[in-house]
Amino acid sequence: MLGVLNDYCQLAIIKYLNLSDQLALSEASENNWKSININLISTWKQQSRIKLSSKNCETLKNNRSLLNIFMSSISVKVEQMKLERAPMEFLKICENYSLPRVQILSYTLDDSRIAVQAQKILTNIFPGVCCVKPDKHFCYCLLPKWRQFRKLVIRKFVRANDPTHHCALPQSRLIEELVAPDFYILGHYFDRCMYLPKLRTITICLLDTYEETTNPIYRPLYIFKFLTKYGVTEDKIGGLMLDRVWCFESNLCDVVKSLRNLVRLGLDRRSCSNEKSLWEIVAKRPSLEILDITSMNLGRLFFSTNRHLMNKTMHNRNAHLTVIYANNGKNEGLIRRHFTHPQLQLISGHKKPKNVLGPIIKLELTPLFET
Repeated sequence: MLGVLNDYCQLAIIKYLNLSDQLALSEASENNWKSININLISTWKQQSRIKLSSKNCETLKNNRSLLNIFMSSISVKVEQMKLERAPMEFLKICENYSLPRVQILSYTLDDSRIAVQAQKILTNIFPGVCCVKPDKHFCYCLLPKWRQFRKLVIRKFVRANDPTHHCALPQSRLIEELVAPDFYILGHYFDRCMYLPKLRTITICLLDTYEETTNPIYRPLYIFKFLTKYGVTEDKIGGLMLDRVWCFESNLCDVVKSLRNLVRLGLDRRSCSNEKSLWEIVAKRPSLEILDITSMNLGRLFFSTNRHLMNKTMHNRNAHLTVIYANNGKNEGLIRRHFTHPQLQLISGHKKPKNVLGPIIKLELTPLFET
């Protein structure tokens, strides 16, 4: 029996269990083993991230005493909360609780038709949220109720029979970061996004399928055709990052050339395959100040033995170029051996972790209130 073990052993076992098993253990030991419940509470108080499945919600809904203990315990430290298929009945019960430390909220509902009602309750339970990853149906109008709200992450977007079709993105005027799929951006929101007054970055998650190389509408850089349409090429975009994005270097050169205020550019091997292409891209944008290649897996075959193009490109620039590269493997020696122009400032950094979002285009913007 777990109850006869000392606290050290109990805590080690409890931390090994998933939340469903911890809740079941709490119910089973409620009247018999006080030490187990004390150690469960101690464990919950140390959690900074919590994920509640629909099964967990059902367990807590049916045991109000356990719900009270659990909610008061996690309120101490939890900063990230994920709700999976949360039922409305559970949310209504939790409305009297508050988890003010939660900054990142991700949720799906068991019934998206009650999205607006659920969102009203969530703003009461989690008043301090700054990043929201909502269900596929959600209400823009209610986002300002989170006074600390700054980042919106759209995972799925369904327009058909959307109960919140009357809402508009411009109503969410506190947004500083937007992460969304390409079909969401290309659908009808790109122009609205660009005129959000505090928006600093748009991260566009791209399709990572064979279609993107065969169907022109799915080619990642197709999205830049919208920039000119909405009049943002010259005065809004100061930074561009391509992460695991397949594209033709000639197309990328055209994009970079069109972004007259571009000062920061991030590339990987899918967007730039060799050094010759790299300097051709840099040559198209004299305003470039920072070149981030930490996502690149560089090798000897990447570099050219002819240094003419690099020297010519740097000679035609009026300012230094800072190159940020990953210092893993042989990158350090290769970079310092080939990038030797006096106007190049080299900064070593760590290779960026694999992006769980898949291929992305990230735009760094100048907020309207700063222009």
